[in-house]
Amino acid sequence: MIKIIADSTCDLSPVEAEALGVTIIPMKILIDEKEYTAGVNLTPEEFYEKLANCKKLPQTTLITDFEYEETIKSAMKQNDEVFVMCLSSELSGSFNNLQRVYAEINSPKLEIYDTKSVTFEYSAIVYEVVKLSKLCKTAKELKEKLQKAVEKLRLIAVVDNVKYLIKGGRLSLMKGLAVTALNIKPVLTIKDGKLSVISKGIGYQMACRNLVKEIKDLDTTKPVYFGHSNDETKLNIVKNCVKERFEIKTSKTCIVGAVIGTHTGPGCAGIVYFEK
Repeated sequence: MIKIIADSTCDLSPVEAEALGVTIIPMKILIDEKEYTAGVNLTPEEFYEKLANCKKLPQTTLITDFEYEETIKSAMKQNDEVFVMCLSSELSGSFNNLQRVYAEINSPKLEIYDTKSVTFEYSAIVYEVVKLSKLCKTAKELKEKLQKAVEKLRLIAVVDNVKYLIKGGRLSLMKGLAVTALNIKPVLTIKDGKLSVISKGIGYQMACRNLVKEIKDLDTTKPVYFGHSNDETKLNIVKNCVKERFEIKTSKTCIVGAVIGTHTGPGCAGIVYFEK
């Protein structure tokens, strides 16, 4: 058996994680000097309510060496193999801590994986890992199969309010001000583990249509993942634009949690899919 461990930036709900048999290491977030634990004493809905009223941008913390070590060693006592995933090393230093713990434990039955992703793209990876784990005997074999699968995974999203990207240092101030003044909505992807602007549109509807133009070779035989940062109206605009062009057979919907929502703010929505 291979035990799968992820962190809370995959934005699976506690019910989903339990159903999949995945252990989630929660990340902490500071809002106006008060510490919360994502998914434990702070739901996504509660987070966005606090985000709208907080005095300064929330701060996220890293998963510590101790948290990784404690979770991994507990899993190794109960399972033959352990596979640990982490949010993109380009967006957080948590993977550095995981690498240290991996070196210290130094077990052939332990594998770690930099997802180079966050939120609902990370969620898609978790679902893929669970599926592949049933076909693999070792964590090493699982890692090899997963790497091939994620090469075809793509995330594209529209951001409604760039002020959070500006405050979080993800978008230059001058570019951000221009985008705000002209009501231009950026279309983002994750490339090599980093956020990247690939298109834009004047207004949300046009930005969503440009999002669809960026979708290449969507594999309709695999699940499609939709995500939103606490705004189902914006989510439905994205869904409708996508479904005008593609026949979606299976889909899942994810709400962007506190850690990533700090940078996107409310009103972000997008799609994750596999290319053919």
